[in-house]
Amino acid sequence: MRSHDILLICDDIQVGCGRTGPFFSFERANIVPDMVILSKSISGYGFPMSLLLMKPELDVWLPGEHTGTFRGNQLAFVGGTAALEYRKNTDLEKDVEIKASFLQTFLTKEIQFISKDIETRGIGMIWGIDLANYGGESFAKKIAMRCFDLGLIIERVGRNDTVLKILPPLSIQMSTLQKGCSLIRQAFDECLKTA
Repeated sequence: MRSHDILLICDDIQVGCGRTGPFFSFERANIVPDMVILSKSISGYGFPMSLLLMKPELDVWLPGEHTGTFRGNQLAFVGGTAALEYRKNTDLEKDVEIKASFLQTFLTKEIQFISKDIETRGIGMIWGIDLANYGGESFAKKIAMRCFDLGLIIERVGRNDTVLKILPPLSIQMSTLQKGCSLIRQAFDECLKTA
């Protein structure tokens, strides 16, 4: 990158702020980006907020020149400060590691074993169940709808909405995470019986 004078920009909007364990998702890659984009979890309580972190030598904007929808929300700043304090005071990174291990084990033992055509992938507290080769879009939609009926909202993403996205709050209680996973498994069991 340096030899070609190209900026390295990391998009941590959804995977940053501890979602993958460390605060930034790219830390495990041992890279130093020129810019980092943060949003979603950065406000700590779901208020609209985003940040652009950049190396000082790249900051050539004048005050007020960089505007946007998610800038300057005082309540989000307070929530973001509280979230950073919470992360520090509760060892959130270790907690995410424990929950991530649970999710990975659950997906391997309870979902992947259903078929070699079901692929799961993820890290930390963001995982996907890829059903592209196992029922495709219609089956993914059926699972998501059954989860909703059972009281669990699960988003479909990826090509043709064939991936069920598991994206629980970082501060979720383990019992609630276990309950959510059991609902996913129940939805699979029930949808497979009627397939």
